[in-house]
Amino acid sequence: MFLRVILIGVLMLAYQTTNANDAPAVNQDEIKRHYYRILAGYFIDTKLTEILAGDFEIDDRRTGIVGFEYSYLLWNSVFDWPLDVTGKVGVIRHFERGWQDDFNQYTLGIKAYYSGFPWQSRLRTRLGLAQGLSYVEKIPYIEYESLVRDRQKETSRLLNHLDLTVDVNVGDLFNWQAGKSCYFGTGIYHRSGVFGKLALFNHVDGGSNYLTLHLECLR
Repeated sequence: MFLRVILIGVLMLAYQTTNANDAPAVNQDEIKRHYYRILAGYFIDTKLTEILAGDFEIDDRRTGIVGFEYSYLLWNSVFDWPLDVTGKVGVIRHFERGWQDDFNQYTLGIKAYYSGFPWQSRLRTRLGLAQGLSYVEKIPYIEYESLVRDRQKETSRLLNHLDLTVDVNVGDLFNWQAGKSCYFGTGIYHRSGVFGKLALFNHVDGGSNYLTLHLECLR
């Protein structure tokens, strides 16, 4: 529910800051449609709403992830707003630091990028929000510990996936022409069972969050 409010707010901001009648014509051949992203981060033992409020800390066990994602632009400038929509797939490697063997996670989803900020002409900035599915080869240790061991709850390899990011253009930031197609930023990589309400996710009530850094380049 909280993330739905964020998405609605982004759409309202896009509507208020963009006039469709004044939008310049876009050369479709110049639109970059392929997004390549590398990311890395640590598990944070904090609820998603608390993380968004800036209240979090990295867990002492230092379990983490490193991954690669590919996205393809599905819809450029939705309704002539500064909002692009992509479809994405990813492979994420979980490093369990000896708590159990390392394993892979696979993600599939839709991600929207909003870029209608007032300072956009000086420093291109994007707010991204993805929704999709996450499948793991093993249950992450921190999910097993919090759900099974501590709460005697169910777990599932297949869970809901959210990816909330904010990033800035590398070329604009450093006045570097070669970096104009790349963005650097931070984000929250999230797995959960949507409060135990869906049979698809085995009625899991819980999950995991990772605080990440990423570099994404468009081609």
